[in-house]
Amino acid sequence: MSQDPTSQPASEYELQALLDATVDAVIVIDAHGIIESFNRSGERLFGYTSEEVIGHNVSMLMTHRDRDSHDRYMARYLATGVPHIIGIGREVDAEHKDGSVFPVFLSVGQIHGSRPPRFIGLLHDITLRREAMMAIRRERDRANMYLEMAQVILLALSTDYRVQLINRKGCETLSRREMDLLGRDWLHIAVPDDQRALLEEEFRAMERDPSGAERYFEHAVQSAHGERRLIAWRCIPMRNAEGRLTGFFSSGEDITDSRRAFEDAQASQERLTQVSRLATLGEMAAGIAHELNQPLAAISNYAHAAQRFAQSLALDRIDTDGDIRAALEQIASQAVRAGEIIRRLRGLVQNRNTQKEPSDLNHLLQEVLGFVQSEIRLRQIRISLELDPTLPSVPLDRIQIQQVLLNLLRNAIEALENAPPTARQILLRTQSSPSSGYIRFVISDSGPGVPEDILPQIFDPFCTSKSTGTGLGLAISRTIAEAHHGKLNYEHAPGGGAQFVLSLPHSNPGGSL
Repeated sequence: MSQDPTSQPASEYELQALLDATVDAVIVIDAHGIIESFNRSGERLFGYTSEEVIGHNVSMLMTHRDRDSHDRYMARYLATGVPHIIGIGREVDAEHKDGSVFPVFLSVGQIHGSRPPRFIGLLHDITLRREAMMAIRRERDRANMYLEMAQVILLALSTDYRVQLINRKGCETLSRREMDLLGRDWLHIAVPDDQRALLEEEFRAMERDPSGAERYFEHAVQSAHGERRLIAWRCIPMRNAEGRLTGFFSSGEDITDSRRAFEDAQASQERLTQVSRLATLGEMAAGIAHELNQPLAAISNYAHAAQRFAQSLALDRIDTDGDIRAALEQIASQAVRAGEIIRRLRGLVQNRNTQKEPSDLNHLLQEVLGFVQSEIRLRQIRISLELDPTLPSVPLDRIQIQQVLLNLLRNAIEALENAPPTARQILLRTQSSPSSGYIRFVISDSGPGVPEDILPQIFDPFCTSKSTGTGLGLAISRTIAEAHHGKLNYEHAPGGGAQFVLSLPHSNPGGSL
């Protein structure tokens, strides 16, 4: 202060000591803004001595932005009594003697009883606090940036599983906005019904584990559009200083595509294994066919010899109905037929072209039906025939197509094994469709149909619903159909049961099959 200390009363000494002891700058001004008192903290804060500021307008301590408005605030308050900053603390910028600007928190109050009015201001340097806040804000912004840039789902849940934080990746995966997720129950808004109980058990296990160890688990999430995505989660429990659980923090990686690719690779490997087994089986079949040709040829030769022997002994006079000769003829015919089947099978396995011949398809189907006539009678199966008389003669390999039809017919017979005798029915139908260019064989049964779980793989090798089946019949049948430039498909029968359709073109392109 500029006054002589010896002339000051004791109370003023005490006031000055108080002002000098405070860590904040204390400034007393009159109604015109002239500084009357300036403590030592003010000197340290602004770099001025009290002698340099006392008697000058307080605006010298302000930035240019605040200097123009200060006098207006003072005049308005003196005229209206309405405070603008008096009694209201706020942050402002102050100017140091060297011209540098720094932030302060300013509190202004009126000294009551003084006439004209006098005011006192307290200024607290908040440079460190502002820098700390800016550092915190930068760290927060950086953390938010990391959250938003992360290619995994970052999720924070409360102890009752409500969403406290979720990043952009999580919102994109769920097709929901952040505001639609925050505060919501994660189990009900994002987890499918069939997996909620398992996830709750995972959370409870973390609650019981005092070690706070990370847990790994997988569960699906469901988007707002109903799409399910499989997520691999790494989750840790969050606890306060006292060890009390405060929530859970998780990172989740979408493994839907990678898991599907892995499963596809496994399926491909299994198919390769099956193809390898089929190739081995083909080699075995070729070898067996070669071995069987000799006894079949012997059976045919012995049958023909027996026919000649019967004729030489005039057995016709004894066998008046010709049953013996007819049986011998059937033996010879079927032996030749079996040999032809094996020869064609060897050709198919060895991927050789086989020869085709014009064939009556209705007659071909009736021949196949004759092969199983005794079995049909034994099992009390009713056969319905709907043959299209307008079918053209089609060039094809009769033996191979008969094998396909015979396989389909036997499957239909076996499908009716557990059906009541009155419900055992098979429909055989031929159809010509010039518009599509195909002739169709339709074989329907009234059985239970093909199980839905194996339907997509029904034509794959080794796929079967029979306990004793090999799973090769339909695979080979489709191969034969495609070798004839045709198709073999499965359909649900109109009245229930299974329905297989063999479609062959009116004429086979490409010469030999």
